[in-house]
Amino acid sequence: MPIRSTNEDDLRNLYEDGLIDAEEFEVLNELLNNPIDVNKASRGELFDLPGLTMAMAQAIVVERRKGPYRSLEHLQARVPLVNDEVLTDIRPFARAFGGEDEAGFDWEKLRGTAFVRTGMYLDREPPLEDDNPNKTHTPEQLGYADLPATQASVDLTYSQKYGAGAVMLLQPEVRGVVYDPDDRDIDITWGPQAHLARAYAWTEQDSWSGILGHYSAGFGLGLTFDRTGRTQPNGWYKDPAVQADQLFRRFRTPKRMMGAAASFYGDVGDKRIEGTVFVSADNYDLYQYDMGMTGGEEVDWTTTESDSPRVYLDDQKVGWITLPNVYRELIAGGNVSFEPTERSAIGLTTYIARQDRDLIDGMEDDQQFVIRGGYPVLTDTFGAVGVNGAWGTGIVDLFGEAAVTLTGGTGYLVKAFLDPLGSEIEISLRHYGTNFDNPFARGVAAADQYEGFRDRDEQGARVKAGVDLTDKLRFTGQTDLWRNLSLTTTNLYLYGRLQYSPIEKRLALAAFGYRTDQNLAASGRGRVYGGDSGAIFEDLSDQGDDFDLSTLEDRSGTRSVAGLQVTGLPIKPLQLSALYQRMYTDAGLLYPTEEGPCDYWYQIGQYTWFKARYEIVDPTWITFRTRYRDEDVHGSVGERSFDWYLQLDQKIGPKWKIVARGLMGWMLQDATADFKDYCDRQGVPPLEGTCAVDPSALAEEELPAADLFGVIWASAQVRF
Repeated sequence: MPIRSTNEDDLRNLYEDGLIDAEEFEVLNELLNNPIDVNKASRGELFDLPGLTMAMAQAIVVERRKGPYRSLEHLQARVPLVNDEVLTDIRPFARAFGGEDEAGFDWEKLRGTAFVRTGMYLDREPPLEDDNPNKTHTPEQLGYADLPATQASVDLTYSQKYGAGAVMLLQPEVRGVVYDPDDRDIDITWGPQAHLARAYAWTEQDSWSGILGHYSAGFGLGLTFDRTGRTQPNGWYKDPAVQADQLFRRFRTPKRMMGAAASFYGDVGDKRIEGTVFVSADNYDLYQYDMGMTGGEEVDWTTTESDSPRVYLDDQKVGWITLPNVYRELIAGGNVSFEPTERSAIGLTTYIARQDRDLIDGMEDDQQFVIRGGYPVLTDTFGAVGVNGAWGTGIVDLFGEAAVTLTGGTGYLVKAFLDPLGSEIEISLRHYGTNFDNPFARGVAAADQYEGFRDRDEQGARVKAGVDLTDKLRFTGQTDLWRNLSLTTTNLYLYGRLQYSPIEKRLALAAFGYRTDQNLAASGRGRVYGGDSGAIFEDLSDQGDDFDLSTLEDRSGTRSVAGLQVTGLPIKPLQLSALYQRMYTDAGLLYPTEEGPCDYWYQIGQYTWFKARYEIVDPTWITFRTRYRDEDVHGSVGERSFDWYLQLDQKIGPKWKIVARGLMGWMLQDATADFKDYCDRQGVPPLEGTCAVDPSALAEEELPAADLFGVIWASAQVRF
């Protein structure tokens, strides 16, 4: 679908609405932080831009051999496949600076961006009942006020050959961490803190390039090594990435690298050869519940129980804390690739890494705690080696990668892109062994995890397609069928969207839906669970009013969503859109009916919003959206909320842009009744008998007061 987003919160809204998936959100957010340079990017990198097909990417690469693009408009003029709609889609995520380089320093060659944003979550912290020092608190409940979180970034480029950048953060967070080995507790201090989150300097010469400071790197399809947010990375990238949490309480920096990287380019006849080497030594934060305290013993966290640390602030227990600088990774590796033709390549990637976990004051060695998931077990040294390749002809492009880890685990990934007239089809096949414990693999994978790894214990096939059925009707869809090797279960994800545009650029009607097979209730967030949901209905229909769910452990866990969206442009300055979707989740919940026994075996939710965007004058836009969500229409499980926001987008001349948003919402409370404690159970509840209660009792109860909350944020950006 067209992406009309210019900030991270807009992208997050598209993801929450189910209009883009998690992979697309990550890619677009990465490009929003670090736009693609169309004068340097490979076909695979260009393909990440929204609306850009592989055929368009190939045309851009071929045309730029005649000379660099001076701007995105210049690119459009030279590449007819890139129309106005595509240009609008890619504008927030791409850059083009080109021209002749002349000797001597010239201020006209200096280009850059300065960016500042700040946000704050506004809420009333409810007092804790029966409070005591060992009851888990948040810092806000202990009297630490929510303060604004602020980011300031600058990125400079001179003559397209030299550049530098930095990111500063000022926000309330953990300031100090001390470990007590006697009781295995952690004491922290909390308060506003300013620190340099990112800093880097780079150079791009004719035959080589290099970077010093914070950066990311990745190669091929990302199966051997990838610490970027891209689907087909190709070398190193500067790293100005900063992400805000959903409520703008704090900013965070993704796990990337800090050190140095260099790439070398050359030609052997008419063949292209490239090489990259990289080293990194960086410290990383860790969520307290991902830590397992072992007290100096070497343990296998998958078979040995270990408690998370108790964290204390002002001698009172706190929870849900991310601890800073908990462990360090030392990484070294490289890649070499050879391109015999325009559409073919072969590459070799390898890396080795070591993990140190004695950074916290008071930690005596690496065995004081383990990281639960995401890293190899019983070894602090890990690595992988892999081979990737590409080949294309006509309307077909093939990409593939195979990797093996130091522990002997193997992974394979193949992608095929077909670009027939009026459509774009992607087919991928994957096989990740149960022992494929590569923490830096980021290939195509389902959302489930095995010991904290997504690219592990899985084989499957995925098809994504966008097809123009007529000049007014377009279908986009995705099918992902995969199998968990250890569970021997087969799982399915389906997505489809049919969009009809009866009046071009004025009115669009869309119906969409998706289904995923994942039972979080029965098997936890780390696994996908198989079974047949039909057994539930068959068993219950036989038993009538008396039934027992405790034996239905081999049941399916599914979530289905169906929705409608309308987008219109009644007059040129006014854009209107509305969405409604219905959710059906097999979560093991029971609800009463008027006849007495429980019914509604699926948890039913609904979600709707209305959005209006109005251009007051040419550089000034106002956006309003109102939204309602109820994740459990017939019960009280999940969230029930209402919110609205008002956003101002203001351009000042060709260089300045200011965006401000204010959001207000209410967490609405469901009424309570006797049957709530009896019926609203997750998992496989050991219930026997009936769940009879009069649902009309809900109407007689007085609803608790709604919890009011708000979010405000603003950003300012200048280009020069």
